[in-house]
Amino acid sequence: MCGKANRHDQSFALQTIDQIMIGGSTQRPKRLGADKGYDSNPLRRALRKRRIIPVIVRRANNGTAVAAVEIREFRYSRQRWKVERSFNWLNNNRRIDRFMEKSTRTYQGFCHMAFIKYYLKKLVK
Repeated sequence: MCGKANRHDQSFALQTIDQIMIGGSTQRPKRLGADKGYDSNPLRRALRKRRIIPVIVRRANNGTAVAAVEIREFRYSRQRWKVERSFNWLNNNRRIDRFMEKSTRTYQGFCHMAFIKYYLKKLVK
């Protein structure tokens, strides 16, 4: 039996998508970009069922045909590294921990301070 720490992120992807709240109401994205770790045909089918275009990088051993819509949408996943880089910047600051902050405002304030600190270091160099 697997504990929570041993579950793959892919098993929680649909639950997370179904719980996205924007402006107090549940909304779904138009497209979902993901890396090779999320490459599975059942996930793609479930996303299409929810009217979400999957833009998932394929593994080398996945021989299924790529839909034309998915090929067109790959331009949106090219910018993914910028998001990953931003998460890395935030992880370099130990004070920013979303589980320790009680309010979203405080958390966002610390995030802004972390980015200001990062860019000030860049400007000084």
